[in-house]
Amino acid sequence: MTDAAEAKRDHIVAAALDVFGRYGYRRTSMDLIARAARMSRPAVYLHFKGKEDVFRAVARRFADDIVAAAEAARRSGRPVADRLYDVLVIKIEFFAGAVEAEYRAELFAEAQVIVEDVMASFESAYLSVVEATLGDAAEELDLLDATLSAADAAAVLVDALSGIVREKAEPAVLRKRLRQLVELAVRGLTSRPAAVLHA
Repeated sequence: MTDAAEAKRDHIVAAALDVFGRYGYRRTSMDLIARAARMSRPAVYLHFKGKEDVFRAVARRFADDIVAAAEAARRSGRPVADRLYDVLVIKIEFFAGAVEAEYRAELFAEAQVIVEDVMASFESAYLSVVEATLGDAAEELDLLDATLSAADAAAVLVDALSGIVREKAEPAVLRKRLRQLVELAVRGLTSRPAAVLHA
């Protein structure tokens, strides 16, 4: 694929992300995607077979961007509670920032069917970053492995985060819920005072 063709695909994917976020999967059409990309419908079909193909490209972009941002947050060197929150909040920022509240559950449901392989790969990669974040903080989280393994703690956090992200609440409420979840997790995994973990 030429650089120009790749650039056009990227442009369509960026436009489609906005359309899926505003209208959900079912109400999105190739016409809406073409209009958002400021291209003709036939021009969009030169790059994608149809709506499902565009959705797959959007899901891949979303997944790659979230995992890359989470990995960067993991390496920030901030205190453990802040670092863990930063790794997890990225999912909220991406989803709540790009998808209207009323369509979050629909898009998750459609993604589990249409791009199940992309979602499975994403969840596995994201879970690995969360687990590594906990593992990096094993000295600070001195009860890790005594109460829960890093893998189990990561799975609990990611599962809880999935529930938070699907809520129809405003992003500020979702972030507050996540902060509470992280505080509970960190307190449960350390014998040290909470203040030390935010030093």
